[in-house]
Amino acid sequence: MKKSILIVCLGFISLDMLAQGSDSPLSLSLAGEWNVTLGDAKEVKHAMLPGTIDTNHLGFAPSDTTETTHLTRLYAYKGKATYSRTIEIPKQWKKAAVELFLERTKPTWVYVDGNLVDSCNFISTPQRYILPKLKTGKHQLDIVVDNSRGVPEQVYGSSHAYTEDTQTNWNGIIGEISLKQVELKAGQKLKSGMVQSESRQYTGKVLPCFRDFRIEGAHFYADGHPVFLRGKHDAAVWPLTGHVDMTVEGWMKYLGICSAYGINHVRFHSWCPPEAAFVAADSLGIYLQPELPFWGSFDDKDETLMTFLHQEGENILREYGHHPSFRMMALGNELWGSIDKMKEFVDDFREIAPHKYYTFGSNYYLGYQGVKEGMDYFTTCRIGGEGWGKYNTHTRGSFSFADAYDGGIINHFRPNTTMNFDEACDKWASPQPWQRQDVEQTSYKRAAGIPIISHETGQFQTYPDFREIKKYTGVLYPYNFEIFRRRLAAAGMLSQADDFHKASGLWSVKLYKADIEMDLRTKNMAGFQLLDIQDYPGQGSAFVGILDAFMESKGITTANEWHQWCSSVVPLLVTDRFCYDENEMMNAKVQIANYGGESLKGKKLLWKLDYASDENSADDASPKAGANIDRFNQPSPLAQGEIPITTDEEGLIDIGEIHHKMKVMANGFNDGNGTCLDVKIPSRKVILTLDIDYGRYDARRHRNTYDLWIYTTEKSLDIYKEGVVITSDLTDEVAKKLEKGAKVLWMPTTSKNFVASVDTISQAGNATPYTVGGLFQTDYWNYRMFKTICENNKKTVSPGTLGILTNPKHPIFCDFPTEMHTNWQWFPVIKESHPLVLDNFAKDDKPIVQVIDNIERNHKLGLVMEWKVGAGKLLVCMSDLEKASEYPEGRAFYESVLSYMRSPEFAPQSEITIADLRKKLKEEPRQISLKELNNISQY
Repeated sequence: MKKSILIVCLGFISLDMLAQGSDSPLSLSLAGEWNVTLGDAKEVKHAMLPGTIDTNHLGFAPSDTTETTHLTRLYAYKGKATYSRTIEIPKQWKKAAVELFLERTKPTWVYVDGNLVDSCNFISTPQRYILPKLKTGKHQLDIVVDNSRGVPEQVYGSSHAYTEDTQTNWNGIIGEISLKQVELKAGQKLKSGMVQSESRQYTGKVLPCFRDFRIEGAHFYADGHPVFLRGKHDAAVWPLTGHVDMTVEGWMKYLGICSAYGINHVRFHSWCPPEAAFVAADSLGIYLQPELPFWGSFDDKDETLMTFLHQEGENILREYGHHPSFRMMALGNELWGSIDKMKEFVDDFREIAPHKYYTFGSNYYLGYQGVKEGMDYFTTCRIGGEGWGKYNTHTRGSFSFADAYDGGIINHFRPNTTMNFDEACDKWASPQPWQRQDVEQTSYKRAAGIPIISHETGQFQTYPDFREIKKYTGVLYPYNFEIFRRRLAAAGMLSQADDFHKASGLWSVKLYKADIEMDLRTKNMAGFQLLDIQDYPGQGSAFVGILDAFMESKGITTANEWHQWCSSVVPLLVTDRFCYDENEMMNAKVQIANYGGESLKGKKLLWKLDYASDENSADDASPKAGANIDRFNQPSPLAQGEIPITTDEEGLIDIGEIHHKMKVMANGFNDGNGTCLDVKIPSRKVILTLDIDYGRYDARRHRNTYDLWIYTTEKSLDIYKEGVVITSDLTDEVAKKLEKGAKVLWMPTTSKNFVASVDTISQAGNATPYTVGGLFQTDYWNYRMFKTICENNKKTVSPGTLGILTNPKHPIFCDFPTEMHTNWQWFPVIKESHPLVLDNFAKDDKPIVQVIDNIERNHKLGLVMEWKVGAGKLLVCMSDLEKASEYPEGRAFYESVLSYMRSPEFAPQSEITIADLRKKLKEEPRQISLKELNNISQY
C-alpha cells in the first residue's frame, strides 16, 4: 500500500512549531461543562468533559438485565451527540493558527460558528484540527461525536477500542481537550482542517531494559542481555468508567500492579493505549505491544477497511513511536485473509519506524499458517498444523477441546515438569532464508531468527466471587454476576459459593505455574502473553484471572508467591513426576531461567526437602494403626543440599541434578513424648524448595517451590479389600448384602454397561447414572462459547468443570494427603472419573469429594459419596480406581478409601433406600438451556 492512498491531511504540524517564550498561553483547556444534544433532539443537556455520555449519566437505562455475555451499561447510548460550548480566542493569539486537540474520541465532525471545519475518524490517537482563522473573542464550537458510524463495520464488534465486552462503545471525548496556539514560521500557511503530527522525539531517560533492543536467534536482547517477555493480554478492562484511563497516575497504578506480579510486557489486544500508558511504561521498564484496532479477515479487496487500518497504524507509530517502551507492534488479533497484504503493511510500517519489530497478527490464522516472510517475531499458540493428539506444534499447555485433543498437554499427560515446547520452537532459532544477514548495515536491526511468544497462555477458568458485585459503583453493572448467583441458589449450593471460588482459584494458580514454567523450560521460547492475570468480564464472562477485573486480589495468590515462577530469574525443577513410592529415587535436573541481566557464576543453588505445612492440607493425618497420635513430629528438613553454579551463560541454563531416595521417616512415628511407635507410617506431602544464594550481604532471593508426595502404601491392595464388597453393578444380590449390613464400594464407571457422557448428560441402561466427564484442569476460558464452537465443529465438548472441593481433614484421606482443591496427585483419579449429577438428591447431601461445575450448568456433581442403606453402608466412587492404582498416587487413594471403609469412622450420616437410590439415578437432572456464543476467529 503506497502513501498516495492514505487519508490526505490538510497540513502537518510539529512540536517545534509551538510558540516558545511568548507571554500568551500555549494552550487553553476546554475541560469543564459543555452543552450536549443527543441525536436530532432539541433538548439541551449538560455534560462534563473529559467524559462520556455514560459517565455523565445521560444515556438510556438497560432494557435487558438478563445479559450474561458481559457487564451491562447503565447509561448506554449509540449515535451522534453534539457537544457545544463558547470558546474565546485570546488577543495574544491574533497572528497564530489555532489547533483543537482531542486526545481520544470516536469519529468527529467539528463546526465553528456553524461552519464545518472538517471530520476525523482516528480512534487510536489524538484528533487535531486547525481551526479557520478566527478573530479574537468568542466563538461557538460544536463537536459532533458519533459512535455508530465513521469506521468500517467490522471494527465495531471486534476491536477492544469499541467492543461492549470490555471498554464499551462509549460516546464522548476523554483525555486532554484543548486549544493550542501554533506559531507559524515565516511564509508558512496552514489550511484549516484535520491534521496529523509528525513523528516525535523522546528526550527522557532510557532505562537499560530498552537500550539496544534487538533480536538474536530465538530471543530478544536489551543492553547486551537476553530478555524473556513475561507478558499479559490487555483488553481495555476499566469497569468503573467503561473507557480507558487517560492519566499517567492511572497507568502507573495498573502497570505497577503488573510489575509487582512479575509482568514486564503488555500486549494490547486489538487496540492501542493512550500516551499516559507509554509514559508510565517508559518509567517502569515494561515493553508494550499495541495492535491495530481489528480482529477478523484482513481482506485486501476491502479498500475501506484496508485504508482505515493502514492510517491507524501510521498514526500509532508517529504519535507514540518515540517512546522507548513501544518496541513491538502487531496488525491485530487472530487475523486471517491476505497474507500478502499483511506483509505489505509491515513493510510500509518499517519505513515509518524501522527501529521496531513487527508481526502479522497475534496468533494469525490461529497459528496454522506458521512463520511467514516479513515477520520479525511470531506470537502464536501453535506453529503450523495441528497434529491431533501429538501436541508437537503447540506453544502453550492448555487449549479448548475444539483446538486440541483433550484440551492440551496439561490436561492430558500425567503431571511432570519435563514437558516443554522445544519441538515447536527450535526450528526458528536460526536465521531464515529470507532474512538479511548484514544486520548492522541495515537501517533497522532485522531479525536473525524468529522469536516465538506463547499466545494467550493459560485461560484457566475459576468460579466467580460474588462478593465482587459491590465493587461495581460506576457505569457498568454485573447483572451477569447476579444471574450466576441466582442460578447457584436455585441449584441449592449458594452456601458453597465462596468455597467454589477459593478451590477453583487455588487450583488455577498451580495450573498457571505449570504453563508458565513450560515456557521457561523451552530453550528457544522468547516469552508468553498470559490470558490473564486479570478477569475478562466479556465473551460469556471469562473469570480466568488471578486478579479480578479491577486488578485487585481474588484471595488466591500473592505477588510474592507469583514471583516464584514469573520473574527475571526462576529456579526450575525438572522431574518426570510429582508422586513417588517410598524408597523410590527422585532423579531430577535443576535449571535456572536466568534473564536477570547478569551471570550467576559463583553463586549457589540451595535445595531443601521438607514436610508440607499447608493450612488447608491433611498433613497431620493420624496413622492407620489407630495409635492416639496428634501430630507428625520429625526433624526438618528431610534432606538438603547445594549445587554450585559454574556457568556464566544467561538464558535457560542447566546447573546440576538432585538424586534422593524418597523416604518419609526412618525411625518410626513419634507420639510426642519421644517414643517411636511401630505403626504404619502415613503417606506425606513434601515441599521441595529451590533457592539461589547470592551471598551473605546480598538480600536478593529467587526461590521456587514444588509440591511432591511420598506414598507408603502397599503394592498389593488385597489385604485392604477384606471385609468390603467391591462392585461395578448394584445388582439385587449386592443390594441384599448391603441392606443386611455389608460395606459396599460401588464404582459404576468400571461397569461394562456404563456409558459416560462427556458433556450432554445421557443415560444408558436402567441403573446407569447421569454423569459428566472427568476434567483434570479447570475449564478453558468459557464453557458456553467453546461448547458452541465444539458442537459446530463436531468436536468433543469439554466436561466443563472447575476442579474438586473437599474437606482435607475427612478421615477418608487418612493416607492420601490433600488440600481442599485439586492438586497434581489427583490426576489418575480424576482422569478415570465421570462425576455423578446429584441434582435430584437431597439438598443437604454433600459429596465427600465434590466436583465444581461451571457457571452455566451449576450441577451438583459428586466424585465420592456415601449413604447409610438399611443396616449397611454404601460408598460410591465415580472413578475407576483399579486403573488409577497403576500409579502410586492412585493406589494410595484406593487404599485410603478402603482403610476408611474398614474403620469405625465410616459412618454415613445421610440415609437412602435402594429403591430410592435407583429411582433418583433414573431421574433426568435439571435441564440447562444455553444460548449460542460464537467467537470472531474462524474455527
